[in-house]
Amino acid sequence: MQKNKLAVALAIASLMTLSLAQVASASAVPTPTNVKITTNSNSATVSWAKVSSAKVSSVALTATTGSTKIVRTAKNTATSYKFTGLLANTNYTFKVTNLNKKLSSSTVSIRVKTKNVLAYNSIFFGQPQDMLIGDPDLELFALPNGGPITFVVTTPTRCEIMNDTFLHALAIGSCTVVAKDPGDSTYAKAADESRTLTISAPIGSLNKTLLWSDEFNGTGGPSLTNWNPTIGDGCGTSAGCGWGNGEAESYAECALNQTGGSMVITASTTKGDAICKSNKSWTSGKFTSYGKVDFTYGYFEAKLKMPEGGGTWPAFWTLGSNIASTPWPNCGEIDIMEYSGNNPYQSTSALHYANSNNDHEYKSGSYQNNSELFNDYHTYGLLWLPNQITYTIDNHIVLIVNKSDTGLTKWPFGTNNKIDPKAYLIFNLAMGGGYGGQIDPGLTKAEYSIDYVRYYSVDGIGKVTN
Repeated sequence: MQKNKLAVALAIASLMTLSLAQVASASAVPTPTNVKITTNSNSATVSWAKVSSAKVSSVALTATTGSTKIVRTAKNTATSYKFTGLLANTNYTFKVTNLNKKLSSSTVSIRVKTKNVLAYNSIFFGQPQDMLIGDPDLELFALPNGGPITFVVTTPTRCEIMNDTFLHALAIGSCTVVAKDPGDSTYAKAADESRTLTISAPIGSLNKTLLWSDEFNGTGGPSLTNWNPTIGDGCGTSAGCGWGNGEAESYAECALNQTGGSMVITASTTKGDAICKSNKSWTSGKFTSYGKVDFTYGYFEAKLKMPEGGGTWPAFWTLGSNIASTPWPNCGEIDIMEYSGNNPYQSTSALHYANSNNDHEYKSGSYQNNSELFNDYHTYGLLWLPNQITYTIDNHIVLIVNKSDTGLTKWPFGTNNKIDPKAYLIFNLAMGGGYGGQIDPGLTKAEYSIDYVRYYSVDGIGKVTN
């Protein structure tokens, strides 16, 4: 009997011990898990995994260095807290403590060093010069405040980086290079610096695809599929009488004739030609592709023979096709070739546009031939790229104008607001005026001959719109 009582007592004690253990287990505060510390120079973000709100009533957070102790409390639903106002480059002990309402706790402690204060960093990146395909690789120049410089290109079909710091030209067009500096233990990351240059090709070696041409092998005036003859002396037009230049001629269709495989524009007085005449002492010809054919970028070429005689002023040029809505000079003018019979050894090329003050401005260049240009045909060319225009005669470069030369952020010869420019072609023979100068009093007739005009895309750049 005594033994039975002892057994019952032991069983009851065992059950009570098990019940207390279960209660203790049920009320134990879980240890914070997945505790992580992310620091910068003056702050630290402490994060942890969320726990059951039944077991945790709040979270205590401390950041301690030396005798300095920062204490904060977060809600039981929080999973992160950011300490601010910390000292840079300093060791801190961070503690995350889960609390319950009975003030039981469980703590995780991590010691981390805040980051150093990084110095301001920037990149001085020198503007790379424009390149020709086949040029030696160009060494890029950039200086940071600190940290390593790397170069990348965002136009990999046009150019590439060689041996870390050299730029290699691949194809014509705009090449954009970016200088980067991620910083180091002393300097912060620098803002990227971009530079754009133009890659061209030697004119004689352009990779050209013929898109459009007129060989002028027919008869009569210019093909009305491609061209519109211009009529009159400019009076009543936006240019004004004398075409804005004090010119002496009036244009008439009879001055335009295809003969011998060339288009011949004849300027004459009634003594030179009694049949082809107008309301002015001189009658001449002009024809344009306005409203018929437009061009965007690419390479233009015409084989031309200049007229003989003082005061003659032949030209091969373009105007922006938006001239009706964007009057000159804002529409842009590209003078591929101009010639004055008073200076028979020289031809000139020019680019006209509106500057940032909306005033007319131009860039021009000239070529001096070793014989009079009226003695034979010569080939005049224009390579038009979005940021560069190159003029040539017989493959000799006369003038190169870069967008950067004009100081304009927008110029009429490149893409603006994602819209590509269009231009139309013009051939004419003016007499006198500001460029042609004094007309030889003994001159009664002069002929400007156009063997052909051809238009090409270059490395896929260039298009025709009909």
